Amino acid sequence: MKFTDEERRAWLASLDRRFSSAAVLIENEQGELLIVKAGYKDHWSLPGGIVDVGESPLEAAVREVKEEVDIQVDPKDLKLAMVASRHSDEFLTHQFVFFTKLENDAFSEIKLQESEIVASKFIAKNEVDFEDMSLLWAIRFWAIDKFGYVNTKIIDNDGVKKEVVDFFAPMIGGE
Repeated sequence: MKFTDEERRAWLASLDRRFSSAAVLIENEQGELLIVKAGYKDHWSLPGGIVDVGESPLEAAVREVKEEVDIQVDPKDLKLAMVASRHSDEFLTHQFVFFTKLENDAFSEIKLQESEIVASKFIAKNEVDFEDMSLLWAIRFWAIDKFGYVNTKIIDNDGVKKEVVDFFAPMIGGE
């Protein structure tokens, strides 16, 4: 059975329209992770953001790192670390999380995006569970070397939103 162009367009229009975001786990030479605090979020996160129209998640990751912390990342140096399907009452989205390790001099002149990012810092893996701060799920997974696919749910408890992982599937292979 072959669909007409009109039938195909109607079918495509009926499909779920999820937006995507991309972020990057960026380690320094000591194995510490660069994390950022956006002024509009309650938690610390990674440099990253929404994938623009016509842009791939990889392109978005590179662009967002440049915009948010003024670091130029070579796409060839990025590895896919995690993919998440994130669910809330407001939206469904996919998040692509990449990984790279940079030499310390790459961080010498971090310039935060004034319109979004209010702070940045480095965190070691052994500090993640002991820090008294709210952290993005991907940071906690990085700290225990857990890479793969996750399903998350964003739960609203009396105005406080918390993202919890309800399923994890590890990646095959990798390095």
